[in-house]
Amino acid sequence: MCSGAIRFIIVLCSIGCLSTIPAHRILACEPSAGHSHWNVMSAVLESLVAAGHEVVCLTIHPATDRLAAHPNYTHVDMSSMVTGSLQKARDIDYAHVMKVFRSNAFMVGLATSRAVYVCKYLFDMPEIRDILDGRSPAFDAVIMESLHSECMSTLPDRLGLPVVYVVPSPTVNWMPAATGAPDHPSYLGAMLADRPTPVTFGHRLANALVYAHTTLVRWYNDVGRDHRWPDHRHSMVFVNTHHSIEPSRPVGPNVLEIGGIHLNQPLKPIPRDLADVIDKSNEFGVIVFTFGSLISMNTLPNDVLDAFKIVFSQLPQTVIWKYENDHMPDKPENVMLCKWLPQRAILQHPNVKLFISHGGMSGVYEVVDAGVPVLGMPLFYDQPRNIQNLVDLGIALSMNINNLTHTTLSEAINRLIKDKSFSENAKRVSSLFRDRPMTPSASVVYWVEYLIRHRKEDNIRPSSADASWTSHFMLDIGAALVVAILILWSVTRAALRVVLNKSIPSNVK
Repeated sequence: MCSGAIRFIIVLCSIGCLSTIPAHRILACEPSAGHSHWNVMSAVLESLVAAGHEVVCLTIHPATDRLAAHPNYTHVDMSSMVTGSLQKARDIDYAHVMKVFRSNAFMVGLATSRAVYVCKYLFDMPEIRDILDGRSPAFDAVIMESLHSECMSTLPDRLGLPVVYVVPSPTVNWMPAATGAPDHPSYLGAMLADRPTPVTFGHRLANALVYAHTTLVRWYNDVGRDHRWPDHRHSMVFVNTHHSIEPSRPVGPNVLEIGGIHLNQPLKPIPRDLADVIDKSNEFGVIVFTFGSLISMNTLPNDVLDAFKIVFSQLPQTVIWKYENDHMPDKPENVMLCKWLPQRAILQHPNVKLFISHGGMSGVYEVVDAGVPVLGMPLFYDQPRNIQNLVDLGIALSMNINNLTHTTLSEAINRLIKDKSFSENAKRVSSLFRDRPMTPSASVVYWVEYLIRHRKEDNIRPSSADASWTSHFMLDIGAALVVAILILWSVTRAALRVVLNKSIPSNVK
């Protein structure tokens, strides 16, 4: 009786303590049209509203899942910012995507130029004008994707608030300099380079060129065009990586890895007809094939589609293919077409033997979490390095879709399924990925509240973040040493000349 009363009092006290936790008001901005970008940002915002905080988000993406029905979430529409097929950035024609993103070198200019346009649009929004002019309730912090430009720092700078930048990809080139993390293209792969870790001289040379190009183009689009943005107010950066699959980088406490944060959502149920196919698959199991949400797979070149169909028809496995049309000419009998897949739930099924993917970050974390081998066919942006990470870990093979033949495709699929080392490595990496002291969602909530509580970042921001490039490369010290050596050499030479002149008598005529 007494122990029960004590437990009841403890519960009441706990509830009372929880109710005293202050709810903060947070301004968020996700201007990217990419669905994968929203996957990461929405998971961050879901973590915050679930913790009791109020979030006002400016984005083109409508609220989904737990955000849609949450009273603490307010959506401010930015969809008028973009037009055409990129407005929804889903199921776009393959040729159009490859034309827009025709090379990583081209994408740097595209991303930075678009960022400047986003900034101009943002500050013309009535909602932002109301916030800046004090006609809207005050906020406690800002969370936004920076899109590779200094101009995005204007908003938190004007508001004088702590800011968190969410990077939905691996570390972008400008981030180390802004956060004070050591960086060097000789051993740290640039995001747009094909290899996450340069090894040979050729790798290092290519990586250095990509690094220099990215830096120069970003500088040109920001400072080079006489834009005068404030320095980045990097209270913190949340980056969509995890050291189980991404090479470790030297960073300070102002950089937080949140790779896989979108996995905090409960598994979506597998449709009954699809679940029956997976459950009843023979001992050979199931292969899952998708290129994500951006590309419409029925628009792939005919020779590529024919190669897939020829190879799939020869496999004993059932192939679940995300395909946007109801009808596929010459569809193999062992292929099941689906316009939409509860991808994560399917990958968790024990009958799934292989995942064929383009290497988007969301899919990478889902397949790593499931412990399934991967056949990667990267297309652009960070996808080549994402797949290469998995190749280096021994859980994937990579193929160039432009050089695809039914022979090479068949050999790769059979090797991944029959060689048990790929499956064993996938299970090992999955264990590393899941072994964390704190979930990404809990880490996000803690650090946002930490920044709001303390309002300063001095204790987590390395002093290297504020160092000039001359002091970073020790050019001033090097110059001082050179001057000192020259002075010492000149003084020594003059002294020797005086001594020698005194010790050697001059000839008398």
